[in-house]
Amino acid sequence: MKRIVCLLLFIVPVLNLFSQVQPKKPVQSIDGNDVQDVIENNAQQTESETFDYDASIDELENFKNHPINLNTADAKTLDDLPILNAQQISNLLNHIADNGKLISVFELQAVPGFDLQLINRLLPYVQVDNDVKEEHFTIKQLFSKGSFVFVSRYKQVIENSAGYQRSDGSGYLGKPFGLFARFRYTYGNKLSYGITVEKDAGELFFKGSNKKGFDYYSGHLFLRNFKNLKALALGDYEVRLGQGLIMWSGFGMRKSPMVMHVKREGMTLRPYTSVNEFNFMRGGAFTIGVKGFEVTSFASFKQVDANSVHLVDSTSNSEVLFLAVLESGYHRTQNEIDDRNALKQINAGGNISYTRRKWHVGLNAVYTRFLGTYQRTLAPYSLFDFSRAQLLNASVDYHWVIRNFQFFGEEAISDNKGYGFLNGVMVSLDKNVDFSILHRYYSRNFQTLYANAFAEASRPQNENGLYLGITVRAIPMLRFDGYFDLYMSKWLKYLTDGPSWGSDNFLQATFAPNKKMEMYLRYRFELKKKNQPDNEEAFDYLVNENKQSLRFNTKYKVSDAVTLSNRIEWVNYHIGNFKPENGFMIYQDISYKMLSVPVSFNARFDIFKTSSYNTRIYTYENDVLYSFSIPAVSGNGMRYYLTVRYAATRNLDFWVRFAQTQMFDAKIIGSGLDMINANHKSEIKVQMRLKF
Repeated sequence: MKRIVCLLLFIVPVLNLFSQVQPKKPVQSIDGNDVQDVIENNAQQTESETFDYDASIDELENFKNHPINLNTADAKTLDDLPILNAQQISNLLNHIADNGKLISVFELQAVPGFDLQLINRLLPYVQVDNDVKEEHFTIKQLFSKGSFVFVSRYKQVIENSAGYQRSDGSGYLGKPFGLFARFRYTYGNKLSYGITVEKDAGELFFKGSNKKGFDYYSGHLFLRNFKNLKALALGDYEVRLGQGLIMWSGFGMRKSPMVMHVKREGMTLRPYTSVNEFNFMRGGAFTIGVKGFEVTSFASFKQVDANSVHLVDSTSNSEVLFLAVLESGYHRTQNEIDDRNALKQINAGGNISYTRRKWHVGLNAVYTRFLGTYQRTLAPYSLFDFSRAQLLNASVDYHWVIRNFQFFGEEAISDNKGYGFLNGVMVSLDKNVDFSILHRYYSRNFQTLYANAFAEASRPQNENGLYLGITVRAIPMLRFDGYFDLYMSKWLKYLTDGPSWGSDNFLQATFAPNKKMEMYLRYRFELKKKNQPDNEEAFDYLVNENKQSLRFNTKYKVSDAVTLSNRIEWVNYHIGNFKPENGFMIYQDISYKMLSVPVSFNARFDIFKTSSYNTRIYTYENDVLYSFSIPAVSGNGMRYYLTVRYAATRNLDFWVRFAQTQMFDAKIIGSGLDMINANHKSEIKVQMRLKF
């Protein structure tokens, strides 16, 4: 009953606002297909079942309400569309510079790298407007004529796990439901302000350590493009510098089937609206630009979660020693609560850059200091990791366009004399052929805290790699994408006790004979060096770890209302002298959406069988708006879900989602505090969105 009351507390107040404000025109929302196009191909690389960076999808929603004018947009604005890569953006800007403003969106077919399939994906987010007069507005209009969006969400795993059944205080202290709410006001791309709150399942709510309600609060005020003031951020915000070698908060593209997405570009400052509780700045920042010059400065102070121990010496003096910074954001158990906000952190830095149409150069610096004794417990493989009170990083980034070649890169250092180099080139060999080369070299002692650069590992450290990517549009209905990535590490890595190397090979053929059908066949082969499992000798030795997968995916639009999708995927895993393992999965999707009917839905039925967790298969699932589900299925079982959306009015809609996994060969699911004493796991989500 209390949970129902909490949900009503979100809904009732905004319904009153809705009754007082009437919209001028309807605005369509992002459907599941748009989300899948943007997220699915990038989530595979991180091998994570959660995606906490929904700000990119939030921006796409804003672009649907306020489409980008292709005739006036610069490279940084266009880069906010994850659909386009840097070479396509460069080709578009060169086309407009050489031939004048676009007359129609479909003129994009004359731009190298653009086909009808890509143009159709762009249509909801862009427009062509030849009226480029500067928009005039008053401060009153800026704060009163924009649009408000309120979203609230409730979710819960129905079966109680072991963490909720312990009476000795060692389990989860809160109730097994999660709550999320976000209020945001936007005036085009000029102004954004809002607040985001969240309570994870198992965290206390209005009691104990969370007497004020939610576990996580985030707010922002963001202004953009006011004459020479390019951006002003107060509260929580993101900073993105260069190619991400020293700072890239928020989501950043890595290796994926979008093989030409290897160059980073975009706005240096962005408002933060996600629920990741670590990867953002909290304070203030600004960007000022004059005649190609831009200066960005930022400062941040926040408390981060950290493990700590109390040391007492012979003179009875005590000291708190912080052993590790924690990034999960969970505060469900007493130990997690004790680690909450234990360590204070200061971040400061900035960027000075000069940009012309064909080239750019920038200087970047980031300084971090912990207000406490931070000293990590280092294992042999992490011997060169950061474990000090402060860190200073600096870098130079550049890009240079010559004809159909685009050179780019970033060269960075850390104050312990570590260094990282990333350099690449993208070239259109032909109107239908794009090619990219990227080399990175990260020394074993290169230290960063907020880097998110192109790499095989999660951090740019102890890696020397060469990436080759190619896209070939053989005929209008057939496209080939492929990449080859070879990398080496001179120092140890986790579960790899020696210098090692590996390769990642990917090839995909996409066939789209018409607007109603698209299918692709994908093959991926990965080779790495790992310690031999179950080794009983005195020293570990390295063996080959091979993983290959084959996927066939089809999508067919039966009618304007019904779309069918299905997938078959096979995975093979082999390490050392162990027996090879196999896994397969097959699913069928059905999507129903008709503009004349207020109800739409997505449903899936999935059957899978894998030898072990080594042959797990990640699958993107359509979810409620701004929420993401990418489960890794393993074992022998089935999974199904149903997501229903009801558009009560043009400005008010509701989502309900039910998903369940059933195992055929197990009596329990999960482990530790998340163990469920049943062969099934069920989750329900309820969400409301109000626009006014």
